[in-house]
Amino acid sequence: MSTNRVEIVRTVITALQGNEFEVAAERINDSFTMTGFASKGLNKAQFLSLQYELLAAMPDLSYNLGNVVRTEEANTVRASVTLTGTHTRDLSLPLFGLESIPATGVSVVLPQTNLICHVEHGQLSRLEFENITGGGLVGLLQQLGSEIPLLRDEINKP
Repeated sequence: MSTNRVEIVRTVITALQGNEFEVAAERINDSFTMTGFASKGLNKAQFLSLQYELLAAMPDLSYNLGNVVRTEEANTVRASVTLTGTHTRDLSLPLFGLESIPATGVSVVLPQTNLICHVEHGQLSRLEFENITGGGLVGLLQQLGSEIPLLRDEINKP
């Protein structure tokens, strides 16, 4: 089955925001990693769990995927995302040491962020979010009036 890398990226993002996690999981490599959105890199299971929790708390979650283009580099796609959603249900992020954040009704709009997507053997293998002020999980939590607590290993670093 030969699907071009741009279509694979579009399929995964559309599936994630459409609550079609089985479709997304089929198009994500088991050795997948995501960097830049959260304070630490996430593997496939952690990434899907984060997406599930975000969609559960913000049923209108959208990535507003745009500018999706193949790059000169093999197996790579560049895109931009502007994550939006309304926090109408409690947000639970135990992976980041956060207790449930009660629904606030806040409409979240993160700044447009560049994304580099790596596709190998017909599956998404890596997502790299640009680290920008007000973006990522930190930016989302700031808009909800919360923050990520320091994790035990971060507290002990000199």
